[in-house]
Amino acid sequence: MIELNATLLVQWGIFIALMIFLKYFLFKPVLRVIDARQAKVEGTFVGAKDLQVKAATSKEEYQAKLGAAKEKLFARAAAIRESAAKESKGLMEKAREEALSQVESTKERVQHDSEIVRRELVANVDSLARSIAGKILDRQI
Repeated sequence: MIELNATLLVQWGIFIALMIFLKYFLFKPVLRVIDARQAKVEGTFVGAKDLQVKAATSKEEYQAKLGAAKEKLFARAAAIRESAAKESKGLMEKAREEALSQVESTKERVQHDSEIVRRELVANVDSLARSIAGKILDRQI
């Protein structure tokens, strides 16, 4: 059986004093540390979410700027290609005109030279005919 005497009251007093002592010197500091750690973890999660949002925004801005830069680059490349094509076309046209001019001048020169040779031949036809006839007949005519 359990005896009810003064030691029971002293044990209860020690127990209550120990509980009060532990409450102020152990449980409250430990709970404060746990609460602080929990707040820090939640703050870290909130900070991480904010960073994710900022990163997504930055990525979208980067993608938009990159797209604009690519469009400018493609437009500039197209303009350069178009300019080069026009310049090439102009050079080809100029070269063709020069070639046609040279061909025309060569035709005129050949025609002029052939006219001169024809006149010489017409002028020398009699002497050439006598010379050929003389060679054929083996005598001088």
